[in-house]
Amino acid sequence: MLQHAGVVALLLLTTTIAACTSDTPAHRYTAEIFDEVTVEPSIVYRSDPDLRLDLYRPTDDDDPRRPGLVWVHGGGFAGGDRTSAVIPFARAFAKSGYVVASIDYRLTATSPCVGASHLSDECRRAVDAAVEDAQAAVRWLKRNASAYGVDGDRIAIAGESAGGITAAGVGTRADDAASAVRAWVSISGGIDGGAFVDAHDAPGLLFAGTADPYIPYQWSVDALTALRQTGVRATLVTLDGAGHVPAEYADRFVRESRDFLYDALDLR
Repeated sequence: MLQHAGVVALLLLTTTIAACTSDTPAHRYTAEIFDEVTVEPSIVYRSDPDLRLDLYRPTDDDDPRRPGLVWVHGGGFAGGDRTSAVIPFARAFAKSGYVVASIDYRLTATSPCVGASHLSDECRRAVDAAVEDAQAAVRWLKRNASAYGVDGDRIAIAGESAGGITAAGVGTRADDAASAVRAWVSISGGIDGGAFVDAHDAPGLLFAGTADPYIPYQWSVDALTALRQTGVRATLVTLDGAGHVPAEYADRFVRESRDFLYDALDLR
């Protein structure tokens, strides 16, 4: 009788393990485990003016509470759009199990905001407009979380170049809980002078090349210093001798960002 009970228990345990393995793919959120991505294009997330996003989701994934990521393109606040990216973040993260909103935002600078040690008044206003729009995208993703299988409590933002500056701005300048993110990633961006940072900010990960001719490496150092002084978790990955959004580091950007967000969004 005892032997029979032991066999039944072992069968039940084996069945439970098999069910968990099939329901929860190994390496979810830390590796690309989905082969295909479904893209829903040109969704209006803000009106007057109309601003649109493309939504990337893993195909044939029915998890109802996936982490969300807002992706912000570069272009010096004067160019680029939601389809232009040096780093393939949107697809890479969707293949890892995220729902990703790649956004357009207002491009108000008359010429690219690059190559200066500090932002001009016009470029500062352009950054403010981009941050405001990206915050609206965060609000949209949270409002529509249940419709797209997103966990509204696990939203992050990331971007490259101007998008990296914008992502850092959203992570450190939340207007309210609806526009706040849990974490942010800035590639070749940073924060000019470490402005607006306080102890309530989200943790951030920065990548920056020491030979970047467009966005000063010092802006990422400024962001790191300001965040750490206020007790906010921050990491700077210094790329010695690298330039602006170096494509040769694309895989590293994605890999280390996934690892950082896995912890920051508490995805364990």
